[in-house]
Amino acid sequence: MSFASISQSSTARFNEVRALLTEIRAQEVAPPTTEPDIVAILRGLFFVNLYGAFEFSVTEAVQILLQEITRAQIPFSQLEHLFYAVALDSKFSAISDSGRKKRWAVRRDLLSQQTSGIACGMNDTVFHSDLQNIWFETLSTLFESLCISESVLPEPRLRGYIDEVMERRNAVAHGRESPASVGRIRSNELELRLEAISRTATHIIFCFDRYLNNRDFIASAHRRLL
Repeated sequence: MSFASISQSSTARFNEVRALLTEIRAQEVAPPTTEPDIVAILRGLFFVNLYGAFEFSVTEAVQILLQEITRAQIPFSQLEHLFYAVALDSKFSAISDSGRKKRWAVRRDLLSQQTSGIACGMNDTVFHSDLQNIWFETLSTLFESLCISESVLPEPRLRGYIDEVMERRNAVAHGRESPASVGRIRSNELELRLEAISRTATHIIFCFDRYLNNRDFIASAHRRLL
């Protein structure tokens, strides 16, 4: 699957959210106190649907990116220095699990792999546990770990929407609040959140595509030779 395919799949997911928003808007009445309870429930479930489209888009894009880096067959010795935090994830895990007797051996193994000519093979699920709850800080850590220098968001003002959608989704999904209590926001406000989240997903996919094409995961000294 390519980034173009991911973009299409992401668009399809967000179109489902837009269809739900259209239904919510059609059922809204003024004043809101006369609305049937189902409208507030649908608005609360909107946040679950919206977050689901976002998590799908980001998770799939990350997985494709790491798969494509593996296909590039770049030697470990040529990788961008800070990218080793991701590329050598299994080695770092081995250090933490090794115990006192094996700690020196596994440390040497990590350093040997870092400077080896072996082609880098990525674990494409390395970020999966982190991406089960995507806050703004989650995205910032993701970009920093991959050595992506671009802004996480298409506009800084969208940051609040990311965390708000995450919080409201969790409140409904984990039962802290009912969908009806979360769904007090009218459709015009929901649309602002939909556009902010969908724009952010599109931006992240675009950043990954450009990062891959520019080979920014390779150290600059080696990148110039490509």
